[in-house]
Amino acid sequence: MSNSITQIITHSFLLALAFGTQLFSPVVNTKLTGVGFYKLATSIVLTSLVFVVGVAYFMTPSLDSMSWLFYGLLILTNILTLGFHKDHKHWLMWLLYIIQITTFIALIFHTYIAVPAWIMFFFFSSLFLSISNFAMILGHYYLVVPKLSEEPLIYCLYIFWTVLFLKLMFSLSIITTTAAPFLEEGTLLGDGYTFNWLFISMRYLWGYLAPLILSLFTFRLCRLRSIQSATGVLYIVEFFVIVGELISVYLMAKHGLAL
Repeated sequence: MSNSITQIITHSFLLALAFGTQLFSPVVNTKLTGVGFYKLATSIVLTSLVFVVGVAYFMTPSLDSMSWLFYGLLILTNILTLGFHKDHKHWLMWLLYIIQITTFIALIFHTYIAVPAWIMFFFFSSLFLSISNFAMILGHYYLVVPKLSEEPLIYCLYIFWTVLFLKLMFSLSIITTTAAPFLEEGTLLGDGYTFNWLFISMRYLWGYLAPLILSLFTFRLCRLRSIQSATGVLYIVEFFVIVGELISVYLMAKHGLAL
């Protein structure tokens, strides 16, 4: 794989993780978890952004001033959130959150506007990757707040299933149109007939089917109030989602297949 494809995959993956984690960060009331969980999510966003900036710089050393402005504003507002957020969500924190999400959306459109197909693909990928990661770290946080109700984690699973369904429908629409020629016997498109089937099969089996089945087990464990076991399963869910999304970004970056 060429360095340019590797950089595109890394940049897209980290930016998706940062945006989605930022978007879902208010899902759980900070009065229930304490501000520690919110700061943990914010730390993930900040760390991802720092790496994104590094990858973006090496991808495009002459990165335009607008991109630097967006990255700088996101890093600054997240540092402010990390430093000043309390258990009670003050109106200023909601203002910072609105600025962050608005800036992320502007950055995404600015980054991918040259290839509009990337925009829809990126949003779906970001939501799917991040809600699985968010549910996993929330499950782990029950060790810190053992009396926390299982309802926030179940709520995350509802979001996970909704995103999975929407993303799968979008992906299947691509399979029946753009991707169909890549699966025809004897095709020389993409990586060739055999490897096309291999990558696309792994994308669906590991990236969609496995997380769906495992999330159902997680739901059952949550209902039984076996949160530690549910969290263990969520780690496996996260692994399969990451593998599936990396394959998906590879197919998109190299062949334009938004699966």
